[in-house]
Amino acid sequence: MVLVGEAPGEQEDIRGSPFVGRAGKFLDSVLSDVGIERSRVFITNVVRCRPPGNRKPSDEEMKQCLPNLVDELRSVRPRIAVALGSVALKALTGHAGRLSDIIGEEFEVRLNGMPLTVIACYHPSAAMRNRRMRETFRAVISKALSRVDRE
Repeated sequence: MVLVGEAPGEQEDIRGSPFVGRAGKFLDSVLSDVGIERSRVFITNVVRCRPPGNRKPSDEEMKQCLPNLVDELRSVRPRIAVALGSVALKALTGHAGRLSDIIGEEFEVRLNGMPLTVIACYHPSAAMRNRRMRETFRAVISKALSRVDRE
């Protein structure tokens, strides 16, 4: 299973690893709660560089970085990717609508010819601040893990 976020935050930029700040600690606790070690999950971002002012990556930045993400996914060969937030979902599926309307939905896509099931999920930083999102986040991660176990 692969988890795809949007871009590095401050701590990720400093350390050179995805999800190592507060959102990463929350993500680690959810993974532990659903019975999987972080080391068994490949975690990456759509955009490799932190956008100025920690803003969301632009469409052009996502377009420029997509080949790197595709290469990374080709090397890992996941069947399932959890899109953590609207930026990741848009990059992987092209979906640009309201994320809250499709949380937990699965999209069958071909990313440069590579078949992939993408599951829409909240970003960990949003989920850790909102109790309702937090429970849904946990449920979606659990669902994705159960899909991996069945395949």
